[in-house]
Amino acid sequence: MRNLRPPCPDAPVRCALVYPNRLAVAAANLGFQCLYGLLSRKGWICHRAAADTSRTLVAGRALAEYEVVAASLSFEGDYPAFLELLSGGGIPLRSALRGDTAPLVVVGGIAPSLNPEPLAPFADVVFLGEAEAGLEGLLSFLETHRSLPRQDLLASLARAGLPGVYVPSDQVPGSGARVERVWARVPWDPARTRFRVEGDPFGGAYLLEVSRGCPHACRFCAAGHATRPFRPLPAERLLPWIWTGAREAGRVGLVGAAVSDHPAFESLAEAALEAGAGFTVSSFRAENLTPRAADLLARGGLQTLTVALEAGTPRLRALLGKRITEDHLLEAARIAGEAGIPNLRIYAMVGLPTETDEDVEALARLAEKARSALGRGQVTVSVAPFVPKPHTPLQWEAMAPEALVRARIRRLQSLCGRVRGVRAVAEAPKWSRLQALWSRGGRDVAELLEQGVRTGDWRAVLRTPLARRELNAPRDPGGPLPWDFVEGVPDRAHLARERGAALAGRPPVPCRPGTCTVCGVCGG
Repeated sequence: MRNLRPPCPDAPVRCALVYPNRLAVAAANLGFQCLYGLLSRKGWICHRAAADTSRTLVAGRALAEYEVVAASLSFEGDYPAFLELLSGGGIPLRSALRGDTAPLVVVGGIAPSLNPEPLAPFADVVFLGEAEAGLEGLLSFLETHRSLPRQDLLASLARAGLPGVYVPSDQVPGSGARVERVWARVPWDPARTRFRVEGDPFGGAYLLEVSRGCPHACRFCAAGHATRPFRPLPAERLLPWIWTGAREAGRVGLVGAAVSDHPAFESLAEAALEAGAGFTVSSFRAENLTPRAADLLARGGLQTLTVALEAGTPRLRALLGKRITEDHLLEAARIAGEAGIPNLRIYAMVGLPTETDEDVEALARLAEKARSALGRGQVTVSVAPFVPKPHTPLQWEAMAPEALVRARIRRLQSLCGRVRGVRAVAEAPKWSRLQALWSRGGRDVAELLEQGVRTGDWRAVLRTPLARRELNAPRDPGGPLPWDFVEGVPDRAHLARERGAALAGRPPVPCRPGTCTVCGVCGG
């Protein structure tokens, strides 16, 4: 039976919604939860699948039996597992090899929205941006044209010019094609938990999105640039869902890139406590932590305060655009300890542009001081290698050599390990380099992605001349970039100015929604 030719035109579209990790992790991903809600509300038959389920839940069908296979991809590191899901589900990896009986493969999420090109040969359709801002139009188009042969459908979709919709087979970069990344305007229906799975990373908490974007414009961070502007949702839109979460789960997770910058954070926290629920946050800006906020967090059950320091010296934090100071960190640790929060986690990076051994040693010294300020408990430095991200001022930088990154991680772990109550944990440099390859590469790196999935030898992938060229050399700020065809992102000239300011140690230009005209996204 032709999957794209339903028994009758009015039959619901059969869609498999896949996540390239365990289902428990999918339950903790609000992008996946949001898509599940949107597809179900559209009236589509939406069955979930994940890396630990060879077939869809509920129906027990192979992915090849569906009309549409949709995926929410938050991290470039998930790309190999996504391709393995397609292959294991009976779907040819390359879009060009799929016939009319194969499902349409539609991908979205922040990772392909930043740079869709490494996935271009594998995806029939890529949705660029936030689902609330245009996914309805794509779903309606697919529903209306589902009886067309595959190539006719894709060609018609490309000609339709729907906001956020990219058809790689018909819109090749360099051909003059431009695709708009779309973003939702306040207010929208907040992303939240639609289903729960035992063993999810948030301990069964009801997750609720409170904001999007970030106002701080840290120069390495996609959330501070490509998801501009900062958009806190009004408290009145969130309070009913806090009560729902309290009733259904007894614990609410407030989610956003800048939760502590929400103007009504304390009111939201108090509402959760009044509803009889604990609450948690993914991270908290050290400079925003007051005794009142710390007391609320402790009463909500928070056991670990997480702050993003990113680098150990003021010079390197200035390059990154981080305004946090040593005093901010130590005061936050002191306030947390006095509030009864026993643990502190410090996010940081190694392999940063212009980084020296002194920067790494200073990070260890700061962790030791933070442990003294905390008073008791554990300080964990959670370190990851720097990965240049598209649409940020540092998108042109190279990756640091893997041997250097490994040496600095070992040095940091050794220094931290000498202090009681302090430790350092690190992300494997190999996987960070692969993440960078899929982050900054063009359509040509898709071959390396397929090679790695086919052989499992990712070291061989990293040794290829193409991978070495993509990772080891900085890009020319005046040269073309694989994602240049994407619109609705920060202005390239602005990013170049910010890169120059970073190398000179000047502070970044903040995001000012409604008045900002420098970044090319906020408007004014």
